[in-house]
Amino acid sequence: MESHVVELKALIASEKKRGANVDSFLAIVWKYTDIQELTAEIIREFVEKVYVYQTKRVAGYKVQRICIVWNCIGEFNPPATKEQENSA
Repeated sequence: MESHVVELKALIASEKKRGANVDSFLAIVWKYTDIQELTAEIIREFVEKVYVYQTKRVAGYKVQRICIVWNCIGEFNPPATKEQENSA
């Protein structure tokens, strides 16, 4: 029973932190609702780091994978497009 309580408290703390991170990210988004020009300052506020992987040749095309880690919310992987699914 006690281990279950500890586990639930850890889960609650994790969810609170995640909610705070989302709120921080949204505060940055609201700060830049009317971007006229993308500047290095804006990119630094949104992006924590960028990973660039080695170029590969896929179906005759050069393909280079990148991974963007966003401030406050971490890595985001958008859903694959139909074209990406078909080439896999």
